[in-house]
Amino acid sequence: MPRRETDPYPGFNFRLSLNMVLVGAFTECTGLQVEKKFETLNEGGRNSCTLLFPSHTSHNNITLKKGVTRSNLLQAWMGSVTSGIFLLNPRKLINNIAIRLTDEKGKRVKRWQLLNAFPVKWSGPDLKAAGGSDMAVETLEIACEGFKVLPPL
Repeated sequence: MPRRETDPYPGFNFRLSLNMVLVGAFTECTGLQVEKKFETLNEGGRNSCTLLFPSHTSHNNITLKKGVTRSNLLQAWMGSVTSGIFLLNPRKLINNIAIRLTDEKGKRVKRWQLLNAFPVKWSGPDLKAAGGSDMAVETLEIACEGFKVLPPL
């Protein structure tokens, strides 16, 4: 049966691209969130409600997890930012970081373009001898000033 416009996509097919280059497919992505802060005012004589005034908007850091592979691109990206040279995402191209959702067949269906984003934390896998079937997982945390939801590319 063909997919209807209202059918949700599964949340397990997503990838991170940096300057239009696929960085990797991830097993977990959290933090795509926008929160509008507000101020309150109790106005004298108005007892029916508290007045609300929109304030600034905040965005969470985005956390991505994936299985460790031979690629060292995530560590290289973090290292370049740590050294202050932003080699993999120069400040003039900093908006070229995107998270792309794909459907079951691998077709791109949605894209979140991260604004002024850069990695702030990389964590390597917990290596344990017990349980031998656990996958080695690396974690990347990205800070951003926001994101745009755009058509897939």
